[in-house]
Amino acid sequence: MATPFDRDVHDYDGSTFREVKSVTFSGVYPELPMHRGLGPTTLLQFINDSARNMHDKRDIRPYFDKLIHANGISYTGVWRITEPSSYTGYFAQGAEGLIIARLSVAGPNTTRGHRRSFGIAGKVYPTMDPDEKCKPGNFVTVSFLSGNKDKHVTDIEVTNMPGIGLDPAANVINRIIFRMMDTRPGYRQLWPVSTLGVPKGDPVLTPDLLRLKVAGDTPRVDAADFRDELRLHNYPGQRLVYTIEGKNFDEKAWTRLGVIEFTDDAVSEGGDKRLHFWIPRDLPTPSPVAGGPVPDRAVPGDAREAAVSGS
Repeated sequence: MATPFDRDVHDYDGSTFREVKSVTFSGVYPELPMHRGLGPTTLLQFINDSARNMHDKRDIRPYFDKLIHANGISYTGVWRITEPSSYTGYFAQGAEGLIIARLSVAGPNTTRGHRRSFGIAGKVYPTMDPDEKCKPGNFVTVSFLSGNKDKHVTDIEVTNMPGIGLDPAANVINRIIFRMMDTRPGYRQLWPVSTLGVPKGDPVLTPDLLRLKVAGDTPRVDAADFRDELRLHNYPGQRLVYTIEGKNFDEKAWTRLGVIEFTDDAVSEGGDKRLHFWIPRDLPTPSPVAGGPVPDRAVPGDAREAAVSGS
């Protein structure tokens, strides 16, 4: 039987937090799976999927394979902006909304001792009512694309403009395949969050960069697989908190904006095979108003790595 999530991509008109969580947390695995992801036989599919992600805004899709970040753990919780800034929408002080997120690693190496490129993708709902239908703001953040050898993934910071490094696969994907799709491959727009709740026609101000890192008092958990490490029962109060930080390309210091508090988790088929994150195309348009063309600022050529690292 067809469900509301099986509708054509052009019919998307939003979702409720409750229904998306229900699908995402469905099909809990009895033991950790190992989805292989991208391979020689799925390269064409990956190119098609990369193009699809830029126009398919659905929060849940019919069953599909994630080819890069194939293995993950899903969370729900609250996105809360507590600090003053000039940013708008759900980067503005006082913004509080429900969030559905997926934490994952690229490729099949899920255990410590291997290089792991860690990612956090999220859907921020501009409401605390789980039954209110709305269009969430999607964001995608990733760590160093060639991977980190940190013992704990909770020591890995993620941004919306990660460095690539020397890994051949990361370079082919980001410098060649993604370049065919977008103007700044690897840079992920944040305006879907900064426009949430802003009346049409009002000014919008978006941070160029977003950084998420685990709260400083978080204990470290020794587990071989990152999904075992990140289970909430390992942490005080069964919650995991990430700090939200932002800045612009020409700023050296990051500004603390708020926190994400994760309070429920699942390692599930719904999260791995149906939860979908829209990645908006990086369009160079100059009008910074809600409901209008999205502003774009060029990344200074000699400031890319400094912008990410804060150095």
